Amino acid sequence: MVDRGRQPMPCHWNESELKLHIALCGPATLSLLQPYVTAPIETAGYPFPLIPTLAIEYLELGHTVSVVTTATDIRDAQEFRGERLTVIVVPSRSRARDRVADLFSRERKGVRDALRRLAPDIVHAHWTYEFALGAQAAAVAPVLVTAHDAPLTILRHMRDGYRAVRAVMAYLARVRIHNLTAVSPYLAKKWSQEMVYRRTIPVIPNPTPELELGTRLAGPKDDVVLEVADGSPLKNVQALMRAFFLVREVKPEVKLHLVGPGLDGRGAMKAWAQENGLDAGVVFLGVLDRHAIATEYANATVFCHASLEESQGLCLLEAMSARVPIVAGADSGGVAWTLFEGKAGTLVDVRDPRAISMAITALLSDPVAAAQQGLDAEALMRSRFSPGVVAAQYLTEYRRLIDAPRVKGEAR
Repeated sequence: MVDRGRQPMPCHWNESELKLHIALCGPATLSLLQPYVTAPIETAGYPFPLIPTLAIEYLELGHTVSVVTTATDIRDAQEFRGERLTVIVVPSRSRARDRVADLFSRERKGVRDALRRLAPDIVHAHWTYEFALGAQAAAVAPVLVTAHDAPLTILRHMRDGYRAVRAVMAYLARVRIHNLTAVSPYLAKKWSQEMVYRRTIPVIPNPTPELELGTRLAGPKDDVVLEVADGSPLKNVQALMRAFFLVREVKPEVKLHLVGPGLDGRGAMKAWAQENGLDAGVVFLGVLDRHAIATEYANATVFCHASLEESQGLCLLEAMSARVPIVAGADSGGVAWTLFEGKAGTLVDVRDPRAISMAITALLSDPVAAAQQGLDAEALMRSRFSPGVVAAQYLTEYRRLIDAPRVKGEAR
């Protein structure tokens, strides 16, 4: 059952009990948390800005926060502390085949043991894999799990052993998930159907990550179409490059900047583009740090996300925040909902390169309309996806779970 906007449940808290100790488990861009701890964080962690965005919002609201994440560049668990923040980073094996061989056993145990060193009021695990399983095994507090993808849908798009094992892990977690949220109505429906999950699934979206103010290039510059994705078939970057070839027939000076894993100048994607004569004007940037990504958004003319499926898509939120006009998939999972059914972006059939190219060309040809789309998107984004709005919804869920009778098998 999908809950698109459940009203907050009444709870029995008084003012002295309102501040919580919240444990967040999931991928985390640790550099974003460096200002809140005393010792230098030298590991990169498991880069993703969602957990730090929530952690910082909770800290600013006066709560105590613990973050449990993993990293492949450490051998032993590391702990970093600040005034009201604890960060525990546990080792993860670098090779995917080693992790899937035992269903991420070492990573799950690391998350479990880290949580047992803490005494949180609530544990919030993101993704329905090793972090959810580790949180369930720890049994130190009520657990809220947030689904960020539909495992069987991912497996249909990327049919390999790694995704098959991940789907198995999600089913193992599902058996013990008593409290689940999803980041979009689309994903909540998918989880209900594919995972045969019959409990109510409140929809609480991802918050828009804070980006540093990007550096705008001085002087005249070429138009830039930006994509932040990866080289997997799911992200559909090849269709975007076919579309970009058509755009350059009308706008020969335009550039396409590709950011993300598998999109660097030495990878298979660039080789494919060269072999097919589609590399003209394409800049393969690969993985960038947060400041460099912010700079890309600041200098982009259009953001085009050609992904075939997204539960929500943080890159869309970042583009909306940066006021960059967006082209994305009309039938790509949660994309249309994220873009307010087309009020915050242009929705097209991303399987059709010509449709993509026409939408990009229209925005490049009408800068006034494109700029207005960017302004409208930012305003809509703040109404639904700002960190404060999202954090308030999660805090309501946390307090409801803490105040509720314990489900058998959960910690008190």
